[in-house]
Amino acid sequence: MRKTIVPLLLLSALIATPASANYFSNPRAGVNLNIGSAPNPKPSDYRTVHIAQAEPVPVVAPPPAPPPPPVAEYVPPPALPPVVPQPTFVRNYVVFFDFDKSTLTPEARDVVASAVQTAKMHGPVHITITGHTDTVGSHRYNQALSERRANAVKNEMIRMGMNGSEIGTSGRSFDDPLIPTGPGVREPQNRRAMIMLDNPPVASLN
Repeated sequence: MRKTIVPLLLLSALIATPASANYFSNPRAGVNLNIGSAPNPKPSDYRTVHIAQAEPVPVVAPPPAPPPPPVAEYVPPPALPPVVPQPTFVRNYVVFFDFDKSTLTPEARDVVASAVQTAKMHGPVHITITGHTDTVGSHRYNQALSERRANAVKNEMIRMGMNGSEIGTSGRSFDDPLIPTGPGVREPQNRRAMIMLDNPPVASLN
């Protein structure tokens, strides 16, 4: 009785769950336990799964960088013309005399020549010449001596080409010494004539 029940239970389980019978099937051994279910698949039904290799992604090269803008060639600025220094306009000149003399020494003539050259270069100019003396002698005598010294310089300038109408002269005796001294002192620097170059006076419209 027991031997009969076991096969029946097994058969009932297979009938109730036909899909589970595939577990006991072995197509190679010829065993097919499918009962009331779909037939077991054949080996040819198994599909071989091919794993597709990923297609290589083409590498796109970046576009070439644009060429740098051309560098402008450095052109040095044109050289400026050399600056020619203008001669200094010396306005005052001093002519020295020997004691009690109104004649021009060679050194004095050189000074007068420099004054004339400057006057001609910067002309027109108005020239003023003032004579001076030291304190030896009377005021009256030295006044006349100072005037002679001024006129000696004027005559030399006229000889060098200056217009006498543009030159004024005066004498100061010993009233305006370059080196202050007491009376009766022989001071070489006070025996002089001063040459001053100035702009000509502007003519008045009245």
